[in-house]
Amino acid sequence: MKQLEMNGLTLTEVYCGGGLGAVGMTLAGYKIVKAYDFNAQAIKAYKKNLGDHAEQADLSTKDPNEFPDTDGLFGGPPCQDYSQAGSGKGEEGERGKLVWQYKDTLRIKQPKFFVFENVKGLISKKHRHTFDKLIAEVEALGYNVSWKLVNAWDYGVAQKRERVFIVGIRQDLGFTFEFPTPDPAEYRTQTLRDAIGDLPAPEQQDLGKYWTPKSDYSYGQANRIQSWDQPCNTIPAHHNSGQPIHPGRAPGRFTARECLRIQSVPDWYVLPEEFALGAQYRITGNGIASKVAYVIGKSLAEQLNEKGGV
Repeated sequence: MKQLEMNGLTLTEVYCGGGLGAVGMTLAGYKIVKAYDFNAQAIKAYKKNLGDHAEQADLSTKDPNEFPDTDGLFGGPPCQDYSQAGSGKGEEGERGKLVWQYKDTLRIKQPKFFVFENVKGLISKKHRHTFDKLIAEVEALGYNVSWKLVNAWDYGVAQKRERVFIVGIRQDLGFTFEFPTPDPAEYRTQTLRDAIGDLPAPEQQDLGKYWTPKSDYSYGQANRIQSWDQPCNTIPAHHNSGQPIHPGRAPGRFTARECLRIQSVPDWYVLPEEFALGAQYRITGNGIASKVAYVIGKSLAEQLNEKGGV
């Protein structure tokens, strides 16, 4: 990813985490005016790497009228209630309800566009009614909506990471967003070796700590030793069981720096040294793959410019 010229578009970011998605959108030329997240450590990581416009806030209670007026809204609510590995409570869960808070923000602020990201479970049979209702209600607010289940591996990331992206364009702008066609040179070409093969031994990495399971650790479906010549399984947010295992140091997990690389985050991004290993993994695993945000953001800006939305 190279830094593109500023495209003249401003963003308010919600549920920003440590800013992995923001890295991609910033490199794509957007100016993020304000970013919000409930987690204090995520905000600290965001500020360290992206600036002081991040603010710790409980978005379940914060009035969207207090948000700045910007061209777009970027980000997705916490996904645990829709995740296959989570509670399964869906919109009845405390975090699952936040999809409706996101919709209310669109109703109140009426940005020109929005980019919403969430887990694959949101379109599963169990939660599809919530997804369809969300799309319908957002369209009723005056948005042309398109969505896609995006595999990060399709867009040049060395990771099989499937996430639902919803992009809405305010109807007065007169067009519907079209998801970018993957670059043939990057479509499912990136491997673990491409992503982390040049990194030194863990003790020489700036974020070189990694979790090692107890001796009776078993390798199940989610605990697979990865292959150098394949993309990685999805990088999760927790640090103990259910992990993709480093191909060269089984049963050890990837270091935090390696996880960031697998999430396509540039090396200038550094987590605070005092963060515990669990916090480092959580911020990395909860983030949007930077290059996916970059590719979608770049295409969105191009379409807005072409259609006169800037």
